[in-house]
Amino acid sequence: MRWFEVAPCLVGHTLNAYENGPELVVDVVRHPEGFTIRDFGNSRPTLDRWRIDLAAGALREERLDDRTQEFPRVDPRRTGRPHRYGYAAATELYAAPTGPDDPRPDEGFSSALLKHDLERGTVEAHEFGRFGAVGEGVFVPAENPASEDDGYVMAYAHDPERGAADLVLLAAQDFTGEPVARIHLPVRVPLGLHGNWVPDPTG
Repeated sequence: MRWFEVAPCLVGHTLNAYENGPELVVDVVRHPEGFTIRDFGNSRPTLDRWRIDLAAGALREERLDDRTQEFPRVDPRRTGRPHRYGYAAATELYAAPTGPDDPRPDEGFSSALLKHDLERGTVEAHEFGRFGAVGEGVFVPAENPASEDDGYVMAYAHDPERGAADLVLLAAQDFTGEPVARIHLPVRVPLGLHGNWVPDPTG
């Protein structure tokens, strides 16, 4: 076991990690110093990259995106391998609006799925609105994918008009466009985390 010094923080979720020559690249959602479980609503986690130089025994931190986000995901085929794209939920999961009379302004909230292009350094956001709370997005590759982002991102999103949840499917290559499908569920699905897509082996 080897130890590498890093600024104090809390990391609950990792986007991915892989070897890159003599270094390890680890992409994490980083909660800043001072974060405590009792103060969850005030934490502003960001997407950061840690480059671990095994020869020098040093770690270098790099901010990839300073927008508040959590629950990062990558195409599961890229787990442990270099990746270009990553996805995350930019939702106020811990300090959501309490109702129509909540005095905090709309811009104080974020409810979106994010697509990171880490090669170009760009971010696309599919917005769901102040009360359209969206959970963790899961990437599902197309049947015969031609590229890393050839597939879909699926997530539960709250529909405030119906008071129930939708299962939303976005085309990853048209991330800000209209959903490919929006399946209306008969009940509200509370915000949760950690789901996976398991294809039917019988096709």
